Amino acid sequence: MKVIAELGINHRGSSEIAKQLIDVAAKAGAWGAKFQYRAKEGFYQATHEIGDEILSQEIDESYIAPSEILELARLIQQQGMAAGISFFKFEDAADFGDSIHEFDFFKVPSAELLNLPLIRSLAGLGKPIILSTGGHSEDDIFQAIDLTNDIADVSYLHCISNYPVLLGNQQMLFLNTLRQKTNAPIGYSSHDRDWEVCLIAAANGATVFERHLTMDKNGKGIDDSSSSDPEEFTRLCGLLNAFETIQGTPHREINQGERINMQNLGSSLYASKAIAIGDAVSTDNTVIKAPRKGLTWGDLAKRNLSTVRRPVHVGTAVSDLHFTDPKPPLGPDLIAFCDKKQLSIPLRLHDAQVLQSRFPILNNELHLSYEEVGALGSAMEVELKKLDLTRHYSIHIPDYIDSKTLIDPMSADERTRLGSLQVIESCVDLALELVARTGASVPIVGSFSRLLPDGKKPTYQRLQDVLDTAGRQRGVPIYPQWLPRIAWYFGGADVLDMFCGADDIEIVNEIGMELCLDLSHLILSANYAKHDWKKWCEQLMPLSRHLHIADANGIDGEGIEFGQGDLGDPLPYIDGPGRKVLEVWQGHLSDGDGFENAIRQLGGKHD
Repeated sequence: MKVIAELGINHRGSSEIAKQLIDVAAKAGAWGAKFQYRAKEGFYQATHEIGDEILSQEIDESYIAPSEILELARLIQQQGMAAGISFFKFEDAADFGDSIHEFDFFKVPSAELLNLPLIRSLAGLGKPIILSTGGHSEDDIFQAIDLTNDIADVSYLHCISNYPVLLGNQQMLFLNTLRQKTNAPIGYSSHDRDWEVCLIAAANGATVFERHLTMDKNGKGIDDSSSSDPEEFTRLCGLLNAFETIQGTPHREINQGERINMQNLGSSLYASKAIAIGDAVSTDNTVIKAPRKGLTWGDLAKRNLSTVRRPVHVGTAVSDLHFTDPKPPLGPDLIAFCDKKQLSIPLRLHDAQVLQSRFPILNNELHLSYEEVGALGSAMEVELKKLDLTRHYSIHIPDYIDSKTLIDPMSADERTRLGSLQVIESCVDLALELVARTGASVPIVGSFSRLLPDGKKPTYQRLQDVLDTAGRQRGVPIYPQWLPRIAWYFGGADVLDMFCGADDIEIVNEIGMELCLDLSHLILSANYAKHDWKKWCEQLMPLSRHLHIADANGIDGEGIEFGQGDLGDPLPYIDGPGRKVLEVWQGHLSDGDGFENAIRQLGGKHD
């Protein structure tokens, strides 16, 4: 999608206002910004009619000299957008001299759709050209297409030349007709009072959009009422830039947030009494409860499951695991491989004994819930007894401090800030206990995603100070982890703005912030930004002190099986120094089948 901010005459002849509009367009995510130009003298021959008088006066008052327009065009390009300009007659282009070639594209306004000399002259400059079709009949539009379809880089915009266009006058299905008449890109030049109409144009195949931008849509300029103010324009760009992602594919895919919600909101079978080996699961020995940690009646019927092959304790969710034989521990060759490469798997306190029995490897990462952290103060010894203290550990701080609050140790809200610092302090306390008992270092990882009002760099600097004080000064490093752009918090998607963009890479490198680099998150965030994740990885790896490894695809396909996403060969990343945690989505289920599959993949590749 290409969204063009039409500056038109909304700058009122002021370069300063034009700079403000350019800044708004760039921050909103516009593809380009463009000017209209008419020579200062001699454009209007007669101004005897009231419409001519009004328009000619507006144009005179909004004139910006070519030298100023060129400076503004360079500013557009510096902000990452394409710079364009409209001409009503080609003679006016001479006012720019050889600098006319500095523009990235040219636009022919609706009024000049049949002005073939103007169109051919602009096309001869070798840049993309956009033709707007407002105010013309179908026959005129089809004629214009026939006369210009040989131009190498041309686009056609459907347009209604009312200022503004009221709802009901858009004739949007004509876009489908345009699509049948040309293979060139088609789009929509919007003068609508309601900017949302552009979304309907997108649904009908438009991929190029021109929308007038103003600082005040209630202003006195004749274009203000058919323009978007900064807030509207930002929303328009946000939705159109996400259009392809919103559309998705013809196939229905379950996203990670839905999987989490189906678990949290759904129900499954729990043992209401002990179920012995050889007993059938029935309504007499189970009850339906939330969350969905196990199987439903529908799952049992679909898989033809009935008699358990492992005992099910009272209060335990009935799962796939209970219908399989106990699984043997990881083999000695794979154990040696994991320890040599310092591979680690995530554990929860409640499944640590089962997973440590099946995976007798040296390194583990504790993923704690906020309730578990809250219990550490009074039950440290009890919780430590759940762990094999011959292992080496890292700790993942919970994302939440309670059911409604994300961790944020810099929050302006005192309860959130103090609660977050308490969670971090408890994790550091546990880390120090583990250091004392295992004799190995215990790095801590956390997700920190909330910006301060002061801006990004002050936020990072403040976070670095907070984590140094809370962790490193007590003898335990705390590494903020790289994050995906789309995070699944509280049952929905949250768009993050920390540790997920190119500007974040610049800041963390500038201040030397050490990180936990999560490769799955890195791929997702780079995909969202349409950047090469491997180039981002090269910039971040020197700061990485702890590594999370999993494959990923798209913008939310996190933790998928190796080889199914964009990671490619994972071996180069496990050969480096330091611990590497296998962050396989739901890898802990069925006694860790997902972790074993990942280890076998990596071990097999290494052989």
